[in-house]
Amino acid sequence: MSVIDVRSPGATVNNMPRVSVAAIFALVAACVVTLISTAALGACNTTLYGELVAYDDPKQRFPVVPQKWLSFSLGEIVQENGHTVVKTFQSFEFPNTRTTLPIPFALNIDSPKDCPKELQLDVTGSDRLGFHYEFPLNGGRRVNLEKFESVRVGPPSF
Repeated sequence: MSVIDVRSPGATVNNMPRVSVAAIFALVAACVVTLISTAALGACNTTLYGELVAYDDPKQRFPVVPQKWLSFSLGEIVQENGHTVVKTFQSFEFPNTRTTLPIPFALNIDSPKDCPKELQLDVTGSDRLGFHYEFPLNGGRRVNLEKFESVRVGPPSF
């Protein structure tokens, strides 16, 4: 069995390679930057699943008719100056090929912001793409990103 004498010149701490202060500082700075950028990423990457269902009200004058274009608007519900307000979070517009309700949907949410705690989903439908003063199909409700949502839609009410 060989014994290493820690008092020998080759075994002292003073003979180990030295690390510069600049190298240690650079390593610590890189770790801090990584931690900060990871914490700042609080992104919202999820999918909201659901379906549009007909609002069956016997007082409706017109039936609900699926439209060629569906627009979904997700709004974050927040408190500002003592009032509840809805701020636009993300919007989607899709062509629709379904001719009957229910119409399933999957909204892929990809935002650099954190996922909102409370959301309002508004849906409109039209046979023309773009903004119109009247939408033959509309509806909405508060939604939860963690569960399947059924959103009632109906014709405009006059």
